[in-house]
Amino acid sequence: MDEGYMKALQDVRTACGFGFKVNSAYRCGDYNAKVSKNTRGQHSTGEAVDISMKDRYKRFQLLQKAIECGYFKDIAISKTFIHLGKGNVENGVGVY
Repeated sequence: MDEGYMKALQDVRTACGFGFKVNSAYRCGDYNAKVSKNTRGQHSTGEAVDISMKDRYKRFQLLQKAIECGYFKDIAISKTFIHLGKGNVENGVGVY
């Protein structure tokens, strides 16, 4: 995992005041090809995680803190997890 990415992720966790379960983080090329259409995705560079978050209030709080952090430019929300990717200015917040 990218060191700067991990620092930003820890900053969000600290700001939330609760821990969270990471479902998916770094993926080797072979595994990433099996589970993703994006062969150059941020999971394969150590710059993305999917965080399991079924509690909608905690999921919202995590989303707020991730946006406030300013580091994560690729954020996607589902009913059970949030994807936090380093991204770039062309990415943004989306819904699965």
